[in-house]
Amino acid sequence: MPDPYQQDLTQLNQHLGTITAKITDFQSASNEKQAEISARLLEVEQKIAAGRPGQASTQAGDTPNIISAQVVDAEGVSSLRAGQKSTGQINCVAGIRAAITNPGKGGTGSTSYPTAPQRDGGGIRGIPQPRLSLLDVLPIIPVTSATFEYVRLDGYINGADYQKEEGEQKAEGSVPTKLERAEIATIATWIPASLQVLQDNEQLSGQIDMLMGVGVRQKLEAELIRGAGGPGEILGFNAQAQAAGVTVGKPADRIGAALTDLKADGWNPTVIVMNPRDWFAIESERADEGDGQYVIGTPRDPAPPSLWGTPVVVTNGMPQGKALILDTSVAALLDRQEVTVEASRNDGDNFKRNLVTILAELRAGLAVFAPSATRLVTLS
Repeated sequence: MPDPYQQDLTQLNQHLGTITAKITDFQSASNEKQAEISARLLEVEQKIAAGRPGQASTQAGDTPNIISAQVVDAEGVSSLRAGQKSTGQINCVAGIRAAITNPGKGGTGSTSYPTAPQRDGGGIRGIPQPRLSLLDVLPIIPVTSATFEYVRLDGYINGADYQKEEGEQKAEGSVPTKLERAEIATIATWIPASLQVLQDNEQLSGQIDMLMGVGVRQKLEAELIRGAGGPGEILGFNAQAQAAGVTVGKPADRIGAALTDLKADGWNPTVIVMNPRDWFAIESERADEGDGQYVIGTPRDPAPPSLWGTPVVVTNGMPQGKALILDTSVAALLDRQEVTVEASRNDGDNFKRNLVTILAELRAGLAVFAPSATRLVTLS
């Protein structure tokens, strides 16, 4: 009868033999895999030493990839060559800039990624918008027609005198009058814009409206001062004002003499209109003697625009080298239509092209009831 213990030992030896054979096969395969990995690492090292991976030779200015270089030099790779089963965790110390950078901003080997530029949210900038001060000081008369007729009373002489004897004829006065006509002018401008930009940018639409409205008001202010008149045009102050006749003295002295002349004729001059450069020449004037201090104000504490107690309106509409003095109570801005801004697609082929025509327009005129209440001064 066979020994049961002997049978168990025989089966155990058979199992041990099978396990030993599998371990031997696994070790052989592992050694082959390790040899393959070592060969690939050696190939990578050779390629890095010769240039970039995948290139046959080194190009001028080429440098190895920073990540690959750190992997090859890692301690875990050396351990793998020595027989370890794994390299373990390899930490590559490299900033993001080494891998992803803005186009043209990173070092060699980095990957560029386009960045959308930031658009200025302030809208349109750099548009001169001077204060339209002359329009602020003139009285306004609303009108409803294309022309405005008025009676000009100019050259009035006070004829009042004594009646020395009872029954004696009293002094006769003179009231010279003349019927005048002022043209109501249309001042307008327009620009084309795409329908899409107006729909997509409400802020831009508002700025265009404001810009065009300011533009026509600037033109109106300039024409109120230097308009030559004619059909559909404004006859401005300068064309109607009396010449001051002052030809000597500094600009401030000439203006003072003209103011005095107006007051002597019974008028009450309320405003002086000057070009910005002429006003700067006056406010930057220095004393001829002493320490050369500024005559009026200083650059740090400038004097308000005023001469001889009369406000100065500074505007680009006034030609350089001249100054206008006037009593605003005997003049008026004739307002036929205030500034309007409209947008329309019914202009030419706008509808087919998705364009919008933006139009700014006003209608106004000028009435000077007494030209003798104005003086035009030549400053030099």
